[in-house]
Amino acid sequence: MSYRPPSQSYAHEHPSYELQSRYSQQFDRSSTNPSPASPTSPAPGFLRDQQAHARYSSADLYALEQPPAPASLASGSSLLARPQSNPRAGPHSEDDDDDDDDDGAGFGTYRDLTPAGARGAARYSHPPPFVSHPTATSSYSGYDAHNASKDAFASTTKFGGETIDAPILSRADWAPGEAAREKHEHSTEKKRRKRQNLAGEVKGARDGVLGFVRRNWKWLVPLFLVLSVAVIVLCYFLIPRTPTITFNSPKVPKPAFTSSDTEPYVSSADPTSFKFNGNIVLAIDASDSYLPVKYNSFGLTVRMQETEAIIAQATWDNGEISVPAKKVTSYEFPITFYGNFSSASNPTFAAVRAACAHKYATIYRPPLNLTVTVSSSITGVVGAPDRTAKLNAMACPVEWATTAS
Repeated sequence: MSYRPPSQSYAHEHPSYELQSRYSQQFDRSSTNPSPASPTSPAPGFLRDQQAHARYSSADLYALEQPPAPASLASGSSLLARPQSNPRAGPHSEDDDDDDDDDGAGFGTYRDLTPAGARGAARYSHPPPFVSHPTATSSYSGYDAHNASKDAFASTTKFGGETIDAPILSRADWAPGEAAREKHEHSTEKKRRKRQNLAGEVKGARDGVLGFVRRNWKWLVPLFLVLSVAVIVLCYFLIPRTPTITFNSPKVPKPAFTSSDTEPYVSSADPTSFKFNGNIVLAIDASDSYLPVKYNSFGLTVRMQETEAIIAQATWDNGEISVPAKKVTSYEFPITFYGNFSSASNPTFAAVRAACAHKYATIYRPPLNLTVTVSSSITGVVGAPDRTAKLNAMACPVEWATTAS
C-alpha cells in the first residue's frame, strides 16, 4: 500500500479536491511501502527521484531539516482544509479568515508535501549528516554530494557535478587575436625552455669532462702523448703515398710513344681534323708507399707543349689499375689522338700534320713535344695531386696515306 498523509475527503466541487487528488496520485506512484522509518532509512521514492534530478538551495535544505508537526496536529484535519470555526478567536479573527479566503485553494505552506506521522517524524527528526550551510564561495552542499545520483551529472563533468560560476567577459577584458597570441607565446616559451634544458645538459657534460680532466691530468697528459705518437706512426705506415710517373726509367721501353694504327685519318679541308690510335708507355713509381696503391679512377691527358692544346684523353675506372708497394711498375696505356679545328692554319693541326706526314726521302717530319698528365683518385688518400711528365722530341708513330689531303 502506498504511503499518503492523512487527508479529509472533499466534495467534487470543493477547490481543494483537485489538489488533493493530484497529491494522492503522486504518492500512489511511489514504490512499495518501506519498513518503519529510522534515521538511516532511504527517502520515499518521489523524493529520491527529485534528489537525483534536482539541486536544492540552502532554504530547501533548511526546510527538510525541520521536524514535522506534532502527532496531535498531524492526526487532525488535513493541512489543506481551512478550519470552519474558532471559538477562541479574537475580534479580528474574521479579518484574518478573509485574507485566507482570498488566497484560495492550493496556497498552503511547504508542509503540503511533507509526510506526516511517526514515519515522517523519524525520517526527518535528525538532519542529514552532510548538510553544509551556504558560503560565499560555493553553492555546492554536502547533502547533494551524499544523496545525489551520479546519473544526474553530465558525462562531461570534470569536478563531480560542482558548478563554477564565471562572469561574462566584456569587450574591455579581451582583444581580437588574443587566443592566437597566447598560443604563440606558449609555443615560444616551450621552445625556449627546451633550448635552456639542452644548453644545461651540454654545460653539465662539459663541466663533468673538465672536472674529470682537472682531477686526473697527471696521468691523462702522458697517455695523450703516447696515443698521439702511436697514431702518427700508424698513419705513416698505413696511409699510401701518391705514386709519381716518369718516362726516365729502365723499365720504360724506347720509344714511349707507339702505334699500330695502319689507317690514320687526316683532312686539310675546312673544318680540318685528324684521328689515330696510339699507346703511351710510362712508369708508375710507388717506392715510398708501404701499402699497395689502388686507384679509384685514373685519367691520362696528352697536350702539345707549344700550344697547350689537348690532343688525346683516356680514363680508367675503379679497380682497373693497381700498383704494388715499394716498386716501380711500367704500364702501356692505349689512347686515341684526335683534334677538330676551324682551319688548316691552326698551329696545333699544322704541327701534327707535319709530324705525321707520309714518309718520303725528301720530306722532313718534325718531332712532337708532348706533356702527359695523370689525374687520379686513390683509396686512402684525400685529394691526390696530379702527376705530370714530359715527352720531348717524340717521333710520330703513324704516317698519313699518300692520298691524304
